[in-house]
Amino acid sequence: MPEALHAVINAPPDRVTQFTDSLLRADTALRVGVRLASPRDAYLETREFAGTHRLRLWADPDVPGKSRVTIEAVYRPIDDPSRSARDLERAAPPGSPGLLRAEQLLAALKDKLGVTSY
Repeated sequence: MPEALHAVINAPPDRVTQFTDSLLRADTALRVGVRLASPRDAYLETREFAGTHRLRLWADPDVPGKSRVTIEAVYRPIDDPSRSARDLERAAPPGSPGLLRAEQLLAALKDKLGVTSY
């Protein structure tokens, strides 16, 4: 989604994914469960929270030791059994629980692992 959050984090992709997984599992304030985490693929997806919100994180290699991180916050405004859930997803609007949690997650990654500004 074009509205996704982006940053270059000072850690390799697998470390970013592992750290995000452990952060989400340990932080009860965020209340976001992890559905799938793959350090090898540098991908993480949360379970649905606050209704139908979900986060997805990709950590792509940048320069050695750094990752270009994308966090996508989405929600499903309607439920239509004739279509796949992913087809119905839209970008989480400003101020929504999904976008707020994505912003908190990115801030935690920047704070704990460091961020690079180009």
